[in-house]
Amino acid sequence: MKNIIVIIFFSFMLLQACNTPYYSTVNNMQGQPAILTLTNGQQLNGKISIKTFDDYSSVNRIQFAEGASNAYKDYFINNIKNIYLNGSTYCVKTLIGSRFWGGDANRFVKQLTQPGGKMDLYQNEKLTRNNSTGKDELTTEYFIQLPGAANNEIYSVESNKFTPNFDDKMSAIVSDCASLAAKIKSKDKNYFYPFVVSNGDLRRKAVLLQIINDYNNCK
Repeated sequence: MKNIIVIIFFSFMLLQACNTPYYSTVNNMQGQPAILTLTNGQQLNGKISIKTFDDYSSVNRIQFAEGASNAYKDYFINNIKNIYLNGSTYCVKTLIGSRFWGGDANRFVKQLTQPGGKMDLYQNEKLTRNNSTGKDELTTEYFIQLPGAANNEIYSVESNKFTPNFDDKMSAIVSDCASLAAKIKSKDKNYFYPFVVSNGDLRRKAVLLQIINDYNNCK
Protein backbone atom coordinates (compact mmCIF):
# COMPACT_ATOMS: atom_id res chain seq x y z
CA MET A 1 0.00 0.00 0.00
CA LYS A 2 2.82 2.38 0.91
CA ASN A 3 4.49 1.73 -2.47
CA ILE A 4 1.28 2.57 -4.29
CA ILE A 5 0.98 5.88 -2.41
CA VAL A 6 4.61 6.74 -3.24
CA ILE A 7 4.05 5.97 -6.92
CA ILE A 8 0.89 8.11 -7.00
CA PHE A 9 2.69 10.97 -5.27
CA PHE A 10 5.62 11.01 -7.68
CA SER A 11 3.28 10.63 -10.66
CA PHE A 12 1.35 13.67 -9.45
CA MET A 13 4.55 15.67 -9.00
CA LEU A 14 5.75 14.70 -12.49
CA LEU A 15 2.42 15.73 -13.99
CA GLN A 16 2.58 19.08 -12.22
CA ALA A 17 6.14 19.66 -13.48
CA CYS A 18 5.10 18.83 -17.04
CA ASN A 19 2.27 21.38 -16.87
CA THR A 20 4.27 24.17 -15.23
CA PRO A 21 4.47 27.28 -17.47
CA TYR A 22 7.96 28.46 -18.41
CA TYR A 23 9.65 30.65 -21.00
CA SER A 24 13.16 30.03 -22.31
CA THR A 25 12.83 31.40 -25.85
CA VAL A 26 9.87 31.74 -28.20
CA ASN A 27 10.88 28.37 -29.66
CA ASN A 28 11.08 26.68 -26.26
CA MET A 29 8.24 27.54 -23.88
CA GLN A 30 5.16 26.11 -22.23
CA GLY A 31 1.76 27.39 -21.14
CA GLN A 32 2.27 31.00 -22.29
CA PRO A 33 -0.78 33.23 -23.03
CA ALA A 34 -0.97 33.82 -26.78
CA ILE A 35 -3.20 34.44 -29.79
CA LEU A 36 -2.83 31.91 -32.60
CA THR A 37 -3.79 32.97 -36.14
CA LEU A 38 -4.22 30.17 -38.66
CA THR A 39 -3.73 30.42 -42.41
CA ASN A 40 -7.50 30.15 -42.89
CA GLY A 41 -7.94 33.38 -40.91
CA GLN A 42 -9.23 31.75 -37.71
CA GLN A 43 -7.94 33.27 -34.46
CA LEU A 44 -7.65 31.30 -31.23
CA ASN A 45 -7.03 32.71 -27.74
CA GLY A 46 -5.39 30.55 -25.13
CA LYS A 47 -2.04 29.07 -24.12
CA ILE A 48 0.81 27.93 -26.33
CA SER A 49 3.64 25.43 -25.93
CA ILE A 50 6.59 25.03 -28.32
CA LYS A 51 9.45 22.57 -27.81
CA THR A 52 12.81 22.39 -29.57
CA PHE A 53 16.05 20.61 -28.66
CA ASP A 54 18.39 23.57 -29.14
CA ASP A 55 18.87 26.93 -30.89
CA TYR A 56 19.37 25.26 -34.27
CA SER A 57 16.58 22.67 -34.58
CA SER A 58 13.39 23.20 -36.57
CA VAL A 59 9.89 23.69 -35.23
CA ASN A 60 7.44 21.35 -36.96
CA ARG A 61 4.35 21.93 -34.83
CA ILE A 62 3.06 23.68 -31.74
CA GLN A 63 0.56 22.77 -29.04
CA PHE A 64 -2.28 25.15 -28.22
CA ALA A 65 -5.04 25.06 -25.59
CA GLU A 66 -8.00 27.39 -26.10
CA GLY A 67 -9.29 29.60 -23.29
CA ALA A 68 -8.80 28.24 -19.77
CA SER A 69 -8.64 24.64 -20.99
CA ASN A 70 -5.55 22.50 -20.46
CA ALA A 71 -6.46 20.25 -23.38
CA TYR A 72 -3.68 20.99 -25.87
CA LYS A 73 -4.08 20.27 -29.58
CA ASP A 74 -1.34 19.97 -32.18
CA TYR A 75 -1.08 22.55 -34.99
CA PHE A 76 1.48 22.11 -37.76
CA ILE A 77 3.43 25.15 -38.93
CA ASN A 78 2.09 25.00 -42.49
CA ASN A 79 -1.34 25.81 -40.99
CA ILE A 80 -0.07 28.72 -38.87
CA LYS A 81 0.07 32.33 -40.06
CA ASN A 82 1.50 33.83 -36.87
CA ILE A 83 1.30 33.97 -33.09
CA TYR A 84 0.90 37.06 -30.91
CA LEU A 85 2.89 36.74 -27.69
CA ASN A 86 4.15 39.24 -25.10
CA GLY A 87 3.11 42.20 -27.25
CA SER A 88 4.88 41.02 -30.42
CA THR A 89 4.00 39.05 -33.56
CA TYR A 90 6.01 35.95 -34.47
CA CYS A 91 5.89 33.90 -37.64
CA VAL A 92 7.75 30.87 -38.95
CA LYS A 93 10.60 31.51 -41.35
CA THR A 94 13.42 29.41 -42.74
CA LEU A 95 16.56 30.76 -41.09
CA ILE A 96 19.70 30.62 -43.20
CA GLY A 97 22.56 30.55 -40.73
CA SER A 98 25.55 32.76 -40.05
CA ARG A 99 29.12 32.12 -41.08
CA PHE A 100 29.57 30.33 -37.75
CA TRP A 101 26.55 28.05 -38.21
CA GLY A 102 25.99 27.07 -41.82
CA GLY A 103 22.69 25.21 -41.43
CA ASP A 104 19.09 26.28 -41.77
CA ALA A 105 15.97 25.71 -39.67
CA ASN A 106 12.27 26.60 -39.53
CA ARG A 107 11.72 28.69 -36.39
CA PHE A 108 9.47 31.38 -35.00
CA VAL A 109 11.00 34.86 -35.29
CA LYS A 110 9.74 38.28 -34.21
CA GLN A 111 8.54 40.67 -36.92
CA LEU A 112 10.35 44.00 -36.58
CA THR A 113 8.95 45.58 -39.75
CA GLN A 114 5.46 45.65 -41.19
CA PRO A 115 5.02 42.48 -43.29
CA GLY A 116 4.63 42.78 -47.02
CA GLY A 117 7.52 45.12 -47.79
CA LYS A 118 10.13 44.42 -50.43
CA MET A 119 12.55 43.73 -47.58
CA ASP A 120 11.73 42.73 -44.00
CA LEU A 121 13.63 42.46 -40.71
CA TYR A 122 13.19 39.71 -38.13
CA GLN A 123 14.68 38.96 -34.73
CA ASN A 124 15.66 35.49 -33.53
CA GLU A 125 16.03 34.63 -29.85
CA LYS A 126 18.63 32.23 -28.51
CA LEU A 127 20.31 31.38 -25.22
CA THR A 128 24.00 32.22 -24.88
CA ARG A 129 26.22 31.23 -21.98
CA ASN A 130 27.77 34.21 -20.17
CA ASN A 131 31.32 33.13 -19.40
CA SER A 132 31.58 35.64 -16.54
CA THR A 133 28.46 34.52 -14.65
CA GLY A 134 28.18 30.97 -15.98
CA LYS A 135 24.49 31.58 -16.66
CA ASP A 136 22.50 31.37 -19.87
CA GLU A 137 21.26 34.73 -21.14
CA LEU A 138 18.64 35.54 -23.77
CA THR A 139 20.34 37.15 -26.77
CA THR A 140 19.10 38.22 -30.19
CA GLU A 141 20.30 38.03 -33.77
CA TYR A 142 18.89 39.73 -36.84
CA PHE A 143 17.67 38.17 -40.08
CA ILE A 144 16.63 39.86 -43.32
CA GLN A 145 14.14 38.70 -45.93
CA LEU A 146 15.50 39.86 -49.26
CA PRO A 147 13.50 41.13 -52.25
CA GLY A 148 11.94 38.24 -54.15
CA ALA A 149 12.89 35.71 -51.46
CA ALA A 150 11.51 32.23 -52.05
CA ASN A 151 10.25 29.69 -49.52
CA ASN A 152 10.15 32.17 -46.61
CA GLU A 153 13.95 32.24 -46.41
CA ILE A 154 15.60 34.87 -44.24
CA TYR A 155 19.36 35.40 -43.93
CA SER A 156 21.42 36.11 -40.85
CA VAL A 157 23.05 39.54 -40.99
CA GLU A 158 26.20 37.68 -39.92
CA SER A 159 26.03 35.41 -43.00
CA ASN A 160 28.12 35.67 -46.15
CA LYS A 161 25.20 37.49 -47.79
CA PHE A 162 26.14 40.60 -45.81
CA THR A 163 29.58 40.12 -44.26
CA PRO A 164 32.38 40.82 -44.56
CA ASN A 165 32.17 44.20 -46.35
CA PHE A 166 28.60 44.99 -45.35
CA ASP A 167 28.63 48.34 -47.14
CA ASP A 168 29.56 46.75 -50.49
CA LYS A 169 27.15 43.81 -50.26
CA MET A 170 24.14 45.70 -48.92
CA SER A 171 24.54 48.58 -51.37
CA ALA A 172 24.52 46.01 -54.19
CA ILE A 173 21.32 44.40 -52.83
CA VAL A 174 19.51 47.78 -52.83
CA SER A 175 21.11 49.02 -56.06
CA ASP A 176 17.65 49.67 -57.55
CA CYS A 177 17.38 52.52 -55.03
CA ALA A 178 20.41 54.56 -56.05
CA SER A 179 20.21 57.21 -53.31
CA LEU A 180 20.07 54.59 -50.54
CA ALA A 181 22.84 52.50 -52.10
CA ALA A 182 25.07 55.58 -52.18
CA LYS A 183 24.50 56.31 -48.47
CA ILE A 184 25.37 52.73 -47.51
CA LYS A 185 28.39 52.63 -49.80
CA SER A 186 29.78 55.87 -48.36
CA LYS A 187 29.16 54.63 -44.78
CA ASP A 188 26.84 57.51 -43.93
CA LYS A 189 26.37 57.75 -40.15
CA ASN A 190 22.79 56.44 -40.15
CA TYR A 191 23.55 53.67 -42.66
CA PHE A 192 26.84 52.32 -41.31
CA TYR A 193 26.49 48.87 -39.75
CA PRO A 194 28.84 48.66 -36.73
CA PHE A 195 30.17 45.28 -35.63
CA VAL A 196 32.01 46.61 -32.58
CA VAL A 197 30.41 49.46 -30.63
CA SER A 198 29.42 50.01 -26.98
CA ASN A 199 25.65 49.92 -27.62
CA GLY A 200 26.08 47.54 -30.53
CA ASP A 201 22.75 45.71 -30.51
CA LEU A 202 20.58 48.83 -30.40
CA ARG A 203 22.77 50.62 -32.93
CA ARG A 204 22.76 47.72 -35.39
CA LYS A 205 18.99 47.33 -35.10
CA ALA A 206 18.49 51.07 -35.74
CA VAL A 207 20.71 50.98 -38.84
CA LEU A 208 18.96 47.94 -40.29
CA LEU A 209 15.51 49.45 -39.67
CA GLN A 210 16.63 52.69 -41.33
CA ILE A 211 17.94 50.89 -44.42
CA ILE A 212 14.87 48.66 -44.78
CA ASN A 213 12.40 51.52 -44.21
CA ASP A 214 14.15 53.66 -46.83
CA TYR A 215 14.27 50.80 -49.30
CA ASN A 216 10.59 49.87 -48.88
CA ASN A 217 9.61 53.51 -49.39
CA CYS A 218 12.03 54.23 -52.23
CA LYS A 219 10.29 55.69 -55.30
